[in-house]
Amino acid sequence: MYATSVVAARVAFEDGANTATVVTLRCLFAALAIGIAIQVNDRASSRRGTRRPGATTPRERWLFMALGLVFAVNVYAFYHAVELLKVPLAILAFYVYPLLTGAFSALAGLDRFNPRSIAFALLSLAGLALATGASPEAVDPVGLALALCSGVVIAFLLVVTTRFLNHVDAQRRTFWMMVSTSSLLVLATYAGGGALLPRSGTGWLAIAVVCVFYAIGLVALFTSASRIGPLRTALMMNLEPVLAIALSMLVLGQGLSLLQFAGGALVIAGVIGAQLVQASPPAALAGRA
Repeated sequence: MYATSVVAARVAFEDGANTATVVTLRCLFAALAIGIAIQVNDRASSRRGTRRPGATTPRERWLFMALGLVFAVNVYAFYHAVELLKVPLAILAFYVYPLLTGAFSALAGLDRFNPRSIAFALLSLAGLALATGASPEAVDPVGLALALCSGVVIAFLLVVTTRFLNHVDAQRRTFWMMVSTSSLLVLATYAGGGALLPRSGTGWLAIAVVCVFYAIGLVALFTSASRIGPLRTALMMNLEPVLAIALSMLVLGQGLSLLQFAGGALVIAGVIGAQLVQASPPAALAGRA
């Protein structure tokens, strides 16, 4: 879902839309779509005479909206990094977050430090460098810092929501985060000079794909973190840029070199290896099941 959204966003950009427009619309749609899904599910539960598990308290809603503001920082930091750096280098710097997630998970008691898992994560990161064609040439230190900041934020959110708010279902936690995220992005877009809209139906269709696929992917991300833990979720997300490259080849006609194909194979090997090493669920999560 995320990989398809990246490619669709590129189509929208080429049709005249800007980053602020696409990112703001996708977060607004996510909040709206997930909110409607929650209402539908709640009404179905009421007709059955049952209370849907994972309902939020006012305090939890405020906590999620606060986390949503943090998530908005991630969105801004990553896309501004893309403006300052070559895209492959920005992606590579951002995708240190699986390693950070593993460290944060161990500190929070969700996972144990496992040398083999770290080794496979490093293998994935090395493969990602080849797959994206990242180059250290002409590195902007501010852009690099922003990309790393974005990775830290994602790792932090995955671990915090799993460690302390895992009893709230993924739809509800995502909805309340998107309420504050989208609100802040709307204000930022307005303050930054407004939105730039696509010139044709192709661009609008691409934005629609971004909105729908992003909403599904976002809920799936937090659901995955609840079920298999944030570390393995983050490691699986290493597949996103590889899939995005493959889709770019099909949709945008952007080819891959043999070296990039080799890098993609290393990413997949690292992800599978980490999954095999941590085949059993973390003890902290198993105790909550």
